[in-house]
Amino acid sequence: MFEKIKLDPLNQFYPVNLDKIRDSESKLGIQIPELLQEFYAEVGYGFLKSKVDNINRIMDPESVLDFRLKQHDFEFYPDIEIYNQFEDDKLVFFEGNEVALLSIGFATENKGKIYYYDKEIALNLVELLDRLMEDDTFYYDLI
Repeated sequence: MFEKIKLDPLNQFYPVNLDKIRDSESKLGIQIPELLQEFYAEVGYGFLKSKVDNINRIMDPESVLDFRLKQHDFEFYPDIEIYNQFEDDKLVFFEGNEVALLSIGFATENKGKIYYYDKEIALNLVELLDRLMEDDTFYYDLI
């Protein structure tokens, strides 16, 4: 399912210990959406190529947890409180750049959908990754 991502030499990914997924889910009290779990298992976490020097980081499960709990690297993250209003049914999992973070829905009505703030930008992770591989700034002007 993620062959295009794995085969691109400009992408850089690292394995995810599946116990880290379960540990993060347990601490969050939230189940990480299925496609993101599959991505972690098949590809890992890491960085997508960028045409404009974006970070394009798919966070590892521990970073998703840290962001949600505003701890460790995210304790003093600039403007992190902006995301409080969007966290009831979404998890931040992708860092486009220092000011652009994407979330994935985990509630029944939005499970797996991808958001830039509260604006839906992709139906699922596969669609997001396809769009990012074509243009990693496609979502900038959507809000």
